[in-house]
Parts: sequence; C-alpha cells; structure tokens
Amino acid sequence: MPLDTAKTMADLIPNSRLVTTPDGGHHHMVDNPDVYYKHLADFIKDVENGQF
Repeated sequence: MPLDTAKTMADLIPNSRLVTTPDGGHHHMVDNPDVYYKHLADFIKDVENGQF
C-alpha cells in the first residue's frame, strides 16, 4: 500500500504501530528478512510483556 495510506491507517487504528521494511516488496520476509523478523520479534516481545 502507499506509505501515505499506511500512515493514515496507523493514525486511525488504536494502538497501531507503523514500521517499514526497506527494499521490501510484496514478500518482505524474503526481500529483507533481517529487518522483517526484527520487527516481528519486537512486536511479539512487546505483546508478551504487556507493552503493546
């Protein structure tokens, strides 16, 4: 989706967090796995710690 649309959605959805994957196309986990999985791990940790 266009970045402007993602920013709007992040502003409108409670407790949302917008992160981007540089050089990520349709399959972020393949295009830039290090960044993708770091964001995913951060999200899971925050949920488990009650910080999200």
